[in-house]
Amino acid sequence: MEKNPVLQVAVAFLLSGLLLCCNKPKSLELTNEGSVYMPQAVGTRAKIDLQLSTKPQDISFGAAYGGLNYSDKENEVSFKIDPALVAAYNSANGTNYTLLPDSVYTISGLNSVIPSGRTSSNPLTLSVASSRVSFGTRYILPITLTNSTNGIISPDLQTTYFRFDTILRKSVDITGQGVLTVSNENPGGPSDGEGSLKLTDNDINSKYLYFGFDSEGWFQVKFPTAVAVGAYTFTSANDASDRDPKDWTLKGSNDGVNWTVIDTRSGESFNNRFQTKRYELPGAAQAFTHYRIFLTANNGSWLFQMAEWRLIKYE
Repeated sequence: MEKNPVLQVAVAFLLSGLLLCCNKPKSLELTNEGSVYMPQAVGTRAKIDLQLSTKPQDISFGAAYGGLNYSDKENEVSFKIDPALVAAYNSANGTNYTLLPDSVYTISGLNSVIPSGRTSSNPLTLSVASSRVSFGTRYILPITLTNSTNGIISPDLQTTYFRFDTILRKSVDITGQGVLTVSNENPGGPSDGEGSLKLTDNDINSKYLYFGFDSEGWFQVKFPTAVAVGAYTFTSANDASDRDPKDWTLKGSNDGVNWTVIDTRSGESFNNRFQTKRYELPGAAQAFTHYRIFLTANNGSWLFQMAEWRLIKYE
C-alpha cells in the first residue's frame, strides 16, 4: 500500500506534541521554599577569629528566604540577643563558652527588612572590640531571629551562635635583640656545647645545662631599650625530665636592681622532650629593659636543663 506523505507529517507533529506535553518540567521548588532563616547559622559561618586591633571588628548578620523564590512584599524581620541559650549550648556540645560581655561589643540594630524582590535582608552589624576581651577565654553570643512578617521562620536555623575561640595577634620574637646572662654557667662556659648561649640560640636540638641546681638560680635577657613582652616560651630538652623547670617567677626591671613580678608558675611539667609551652602574660604589658626568670624548683634532679627560652612581643 502506498504511504500518504501528508498523513505521515501530521502523525509526526502529533507525536512530538504529545512528547513535549509529557516532558514539560514542573515548577522548581525546594523543601525549604518560602521559609526565613539566618544564613550565619549555616555550617561554621558563625565561628569567628578575632584580629587583635584598636579598631572594632565588624560582623554582619541578617535573614534570608529559603529556596529559589522571593517575595514581592517587604518582609520586616526582628532579632534578639539570647543569653539564656548559652548554658544549653554548652551542655549539648560539651563546650565551656562564656557569654560575650556587653562591654566589648555593640550592635547597629535588631530590626531589618528583606526588601521586595530580594532574597536577603539589609545587613545588621555586630562590632566586637578585640582589645577588651580576655585571652584564653572562649566567648559566645547567641542571636535569635524572633519575627518575620512574611514567611515561616525555620526553627533549625533560627539562632546564630557567634563563637569566638581565637584571638589573632601579630607577634615578634625579640629574644635575639637582647643579651643573655645566667647565675649558673655550664662548666665548659657559655659557648660550650651545653653552655648558656644554647638557651637562646633558636635551636631546640641544643640545650643549656648546668650542675648543682639550687632554688636561687636565674637567667635573664637585657634589652638596649625598654620593651613590653606579651608572652614567653619554654622548650624542654632531650634528656631526663627530672631536670626540667617546675616552679619559677618572671620579673621585669629597668635598672637590674628593683624587680617587678610579671608572672609566676608552679607545678609545671613537660610531657614530651622538645615540647614548647607558651605562657601568656596577664594584664597590660609594661615595658622593661631586663627580663629575668627566677628558678625555684625543677623536678628533683641536681642538674638543670632547658632547650629554649623565647620572649615574644605583640604589635
